[in-house]
Order: sequence, then structure tokens, then C-alpha cells
Amino acid sequence: MPSKKPATTAASAATLPAGIEIFRPGRHIDDQGVAHNFSDADVDGMAASYNPALREAPLTVGHPKDNLPAYGWVKAVSRNADGVLAITPHNVEPQFAEMVAAKRFPKRSASFYPPQAPNNPTPGKWYLRHVAFLGAQPPAIAGLKDIQFSEDDAGGAVSFSEPVSAPSTPQESLSMTEAEIKAMQEQLAAEKKAREVAEAKAVAEANRATAAEAATASFAEKARADRKAGFVSFAETQVEAGRVLPKDKAMVVATLEVLADAQPVEFAEGDTTRKVSPAQWLQDLIAKAEPAVNFGEFAGGRIASQSQPGAAKGKSDAEIDKAAQDYMRQHKVNYSEALTAVTASFTS
Repeated sequence: MPSKKPATTAASAATLPAGIEIFRPGRHIDDQGVAHNFSDADVDGMAASYNPALREAPLTVGHPKDNLPAYGWVKAVSRNADGVLAITPHNVEPQFAEMVAAKRFPKRSASFYPPQAPNNPTPGKWYLRHVAFLGAQPPAIAGLKDIQFSEDDAGGAVSFSEPVSAPSTPQESLSMTEAEIKAMQEQLAAEKKAREVAEAKAVAEANRATAAEAATASFAEKARADRKAGFVSFAETQVEAGRVLPKDKAMVVATLEVLADAQPVEFAEGDTTRKVSPAQWLQDLIAKAEPAVNFGEFAGGRIASQSQPGAAKGKSDAEIDKAAQDYMRQHKVNYSEALTAVTASFTS
């Protein structure tokens, strides 16, 4: 057996293994001093009769009369390769499993309903009542060795073995004292309460972290949406002013969004040093530029002067844009060249 005890983590809570041995065929004396001979067939019947849907046997500390409190339950009963009656536990309190692993309960003893007992869920057959874990007291069935804990060096897994040595005797009266039982139960209850408090705090902290993360994400999303709305508004204003062509509006917005995440740039401006974001710099550059085209309307029949490049006689913005789009498709030129050509035709 390894010298160190395997660590128990939250992701792998302590539990008990399947195949814990509790009883074997042979001659045993009950708590009344009556001898019973249990054959292989009798022990087979104990395994076959157990049905947790009828009555589930608890795992207890000592032999309590009312079978409570339970620190786990017996899921199944079977005979192993050595012919010994063994159980598969489940729903085991982690603290209880840790105490078993720490050798706080080195012995076990099984309690059965005899065939003629009025509370027996399977009259005429022996039925498992509970499995008692014992401290310093000897087990009711002697010869069941302590549970052995070993560590698998390959995968860190914990395996268990439970060999049997000699015949034994089930005496339900051999158990821990009431004071010992009460002390163990109080310790288990205190440890369970402490674990529940710790788990509740962990859940509350995780919920707070999740809420804070969601709030941060929501704030960031709103900030991005507001920033884009500002860029769209800026681009529309520049289109109206003639500094940005309508076809370039989407590109201006996309470029500003990319630049908005860039680090500010620091540069000299005269005797001072200026620090500005690339997105703001581009907006300032566009806003200060001369209009690329003047879409103003003029009175019918009035010809614009040469000092007003791009001015069109009696044409609306929509008419000029449509003419430029048609020219661009027909002559396979870009929008700027098409706009210049159609504006010149309107003013000639």
C-alpha cells in the first residue's frame, strides 16, 4: 500500500468502492447466542433477495436500532469470486468516505432481517438490513480485512481490494458505544455543514463573476454599437457635404471601426506634441477636405460658372447620381470619373 493517502478534490469527491465484503458462509452466533449455519445456498439467497426498490439498506456508524442516520446506501448485493457476500454502495457522503479511507472505521458488520421477521420485505429469506462501519470495536463478522487503498501510478486512479482470511461470527450487538456513535455523527454533521457552506459560497461567487462578466460584455457591446452609429452619422454628414462619395460611405465606416481599436499616435505639431487616435485623425482629415463634388441645384437653364466644378444645370442629386451610375456601367470606369463626365455634360 502506498505511504501517502490519495488527495480528494472537488472534481473527484471521495467515495466508496464496489465489492466491499460484509458476510460469508459458515457457522455464526447471533446476538442472542443462537448458532446459525449459513450454506453457500443461503448466502446466494441473501444476494438474490436484495432489492433496493423494496427496502434499501443504509450504511451506518455502529448498529443503530432505527437504521439512521444513513451515510450512504447499498445499491446492490452479490457474491464475489471468493464466495463472500459483497455490496456496491452509492450516494455516499464524501466526508464519510474520507473517514473510511483514513481508517476511522476499519471494520464492518452486516445486520439482516431473519426469514421470520415481521418487517422482512422478503418473508422466508434473509434480507440485508444495514451495513455498520465500526471503529475500535471488533466486527460482527471476524476475518474481513480492512479496506486497502492503493494509488495507480499510471493514471492516479484509486483502486480498492478487500481480501478475506478466516471464518467469522455476525453479532449485531458488537458495535460502537452510544457515545462513540454520537461523537462520529456530530463530526460528520459538522463537516457536512461546513462543506455545504463552502459550496454555497463558491456558487454565489461564481454567480457574481458570471453576472459581472455579462454586464461587462453588454456594456462593451453597447459601446461598440454607439461608436459605429457615430461613424455612420459622420460618414452621412460628409456625403451630404460632398467630401465623401456615396459609394465610399460604407468603406469610410468600416475603416473608422478598424482604426478605432488602434493605439493613439503621438506626433509633433509645431512646438507642441499631439496625441490622437488614428480614427479621429482620419475624421479630421476628411472633415477639412474640399468637397469632391457640388450637388447643389441651380435654376433651370442657368449654366454654372467654371469656378464651381461639378455644378450641374437644373439637376438634382438623385439625377446626377443615377447618370453617373449609368455612365460607369456603360464605359467601365470608376464612379469618380463617371461623375466628372456626366457633370461636365450637364454644364456644357
